[in-house]
Amino acid sequence: MPIPGYDIDDLDDDLRERIEEKKLDDLLTDEDRQRLKDGESLLDILSEEDIQRLLTDDD
Repeated sequence: MPIPGYDIDDLDDDLRERIEEKKLDDLLTDEDRQRLKDGESLLDILSEEDIQRLLTDDD
């Protein structure tokens, strides 16, 4: 889902960096990882709640 004023690739890259910091294995299922390999973005795979948690969680 495009967000006006934001580059989807930049948002996806930012989420990937944060996920790596938050242990990718804890957030993505095997099906999610396959979807990433198939070319989907994290914005397509993650729920709105997961994205919000990634953006606000300081742990």
